[in-house]
Amino acid sequence: MKKYLAIMAAVAIVLGGCATKNYGRMGNLTDYERNTMDCREINLEIARVDGFLSHVDEESEFDGRSVLSFLGDFGIGNVLEKDAAKKSARDRRQALDALRAAKQCGYATTGAPL
Repeated sequence: MKKYLAIMAAVAIVLGGCATKNYGRMGNLTDYERNTMDCREINLEIARVDGFLSHVDEESEFDGRSVLSFLGDFGIGNVLEKDAAKKSARDRRQALDALRAAKQCGYATTGAPL
């Protein structure tokens, strides 16, 4: 009986660890990117970062993996993973905003009717 409980506990821990969500990371802005990106590329990259943040928010919604990960580590792994992914995106977004300001790109706007 003790052996059975030990096996079941090990299985629950393994399943909980496998259920932790993985969102990925956005890389830091490199010197090469700072030197070569034009305004159009900067705006496209900002849109990509915003899309990544939206994806993280959508994927972090409660689902079956959230239940399994809660059994393994009380959901802490998912929270840490989400926070790290969002921080990497925020850092890249701030660097891109600073680069856009340094290159005096301005913001894309739609023309107002006259």
